[in-house]
Amino acid sequence: MKRVFFIALCLLSVYGCGYTTKGFMYDRSTIMIVPVTNKISITSENRNYASYQSSPVLIEKRFTSALVNKFNIEGHLKVVSSETDALKLECAITQYLKEAVRFTDSDDVKEERLRLIVYMKLYNSKGEIIKEHEVSGESNYFLAGSHRKSESVAQAELIDDAARRIVEAVIEEW
Repeated sequence: MKRVFFIALCLLSVYGCGYTTKGFMYDRSTIMIVPVTNKISITSENRNYASYQSSPVLIEKRFTSALVNKFNIEGHLKVVSSETDALKLECAITQYLKEAVRFTDSDDVKEERLRLIVYMKLYNSKGEIIKEHEVSGESNYFLAGSHRKSESVAQAELIDDAARRIVEAVIEEW
């Protein structure tokens, strides 16, 4: 009986649970990341109580750097600066949202959520669109208390989260 149990356990460990993330197969192993564009309309009225919505200065530059770093760390696609025979990734930041999540008893904001919405397009070496997605990154932070975090730290986490999600959208085939 112990032998049958041991063999069954060995077979389960070899086969696993059946969940896999298969990497997407491309015709090239290089990618060119076009500098991210900022398409945030700062004068559109997206919030109930404000007609002006601010966004971080030069967020597109920081996001481009984060994308390059994430692709370099991930390692499946080599980042190149010229577009000869490489995949091409274009991203546009379309929205930067700041939302109140929790309030104190006196209706002061206790926790906020930052959300960055990015529209990405991935082209093959022939210029045809392979993937096209809208990706959203998030970061929450407390304004007071023991878990307090500054908005600039939360913005860095937000950029990192959105870049990670774009790399996953490019690399993984779901």
